[in-house]
Amino acid sequence: MSPEAADQFNIMEEFKEEFERRREIIAEFVRERGRVSFRDFVWANLYHPEAGYYVKGDLELIAPYDDFRIDRSLRQAAIECAVRDMLDDGEVVELKYLGDEEKVEEGFRGVIVANEYFTSLPFHLVRNWKDVYVEYDDDSGFVEVLEEPEGELEEFLSYARPHVRVKSFAVSVDAVEKTEEIASKLEEGYLLVIDYGLPVEEYYCRKLRLACFSKGSFSHDPYTSVGRRAISAPVDFTSIIEAAERGGMEIAGFTSYRYFLLNTVGKDEKEEPSDFKSIAMPVTPKVLVMQKGLEWRKLKCLQNFPAFGYWLKYNRNVDVQAF
Repeated sequence: MSPEAADQFNIMEEFKEEFERRREIIAEFVRERGRVSFRDFVWANLYHPEAGYYVKGDLELIAPYDDFRIDRSLRQAAIECAVRDMLDDGEVVELKYLGDEEKVEEGFRGVIVANEYFTSLPFHLVRNWKDVYVEYDDDSGFVEVLEEPEGELEEFLSYARPHVRVKSFAVSVDAVEKTEEIASKLEEGYLLVIDYGLPVEEYYCRKLRLACFSKGSFSHDPYTSVGRRAISAPVDFTSIIEAAERGGMEIAGFTSYRYFLLNTVGKDEKEEPSDFKSIAMPVTPKVLVMQKGLEWRKLKCLQNFPAFGYWLKYNRNVDVQAF
């Protein structure tokens, strides 16, 4: 074995040890509690201080995918263009991970950019109208059990029930709670949401697989690589809209990511390289803009949108004939 190959082998062995260490920490997190909700299992995978993907980082980018690069310059340029058009006075805050919402202070004026923030939050898994819990068995590993939904999840299901046509779906109560918190703190300005998801009209009619991804790989099984990959689910955009409205906001517009890019930087999304999260996600990104304390106006990033189906419902202030 050459010295280079030996070094590569040693690095991979260190990675395996680190991933196994993280898996054991998460397994112990479940064991100590007897069982945890799927929401808390996801939280441990993402934000456990000793094993969370977003806390400890992803080692897999180094090897064997050391030549894999993600160019986010196109998205960043589009965001900057949209924000310049929105911002007359005030601050700009970007949200990416759980806890970033604390950057938004009471009486905030400006633009809040939630860039894949909502798909970084923990979520419940509902199967046959039961709340999925997770146990750990030394022989079988992570095992699912079903419990009756309670509290805020039960309340959310009353909203979702008329639209549900599938047996299993994700519910992010955290997304609703954080949106209400953000909206209540915003005094004047915009919330710009860029994320993977669907409105309620389609969200609960499709079998949407979970996205389990790292910088170098992906799957749809949350139990096969615990401690190694992030776990995510698409966003129910309608629940975000309604939560923001409860905080005094109103919708400025809703469009596809492709139109968002064309409206701002004049380029198609195909020119931006994909990462493993986008490959694992079962839906494409969408762009939602909510506003508060301002008169409605046609924003640059919402100049055009897909003029059919549910898009018309969520762009009620726009004169489609103008296009």
